[in-house]
Amino acid sequence: MKLRREIRLYIEAELRDYYQTKADLLEAQNDIMLEGHINDGSGIRGTSIYRPTEAKTMRLFTNKRIRRMQQVIEAIERVINMLPEEKHRLVELRYWQKSRKLTDEGIALELNCDRRTVYRWAEGILLAIAIELGVM
Repeated sequence: MKLRREIRLYIEAELRDYYQTKADLLEAQNDIMLEGHINDGSGIRGTSIYRPTEAKTMRLFTNKRIRRMQQVIEAIERVINMLPEEKHRLVELRYWQKSRKLTDEGIALELNCDRRTVYRWAEGILLAIAIELGVM
């Protein structure tokens, strides 16, 4: 099975943004937990009993942005946690370095393998994440 170019680019972007997505998720969850009274939209005051904990919990579970970030993080973590050490190192070198210092050739030298092996491993990792996310 081969990844279409746009899916590969999307998954690579999600991998590169993994740590930022985790930070954004935490911030979004904190924003909901710290906000005040949530208006039910009826315009009528005092018509129902307000349960702030339940309201905030429901917002956490129903917020589409939060749910999508959780899905992406969980899919990446499921795949990454199953990888052998050398493939995990490939992800770190290729996607998670602050400023990518190594080319694919340099990554291959670092991992003691051929450049084509680096491409093949990366393609397999991206395909596994795509399957986990349900985009394949």
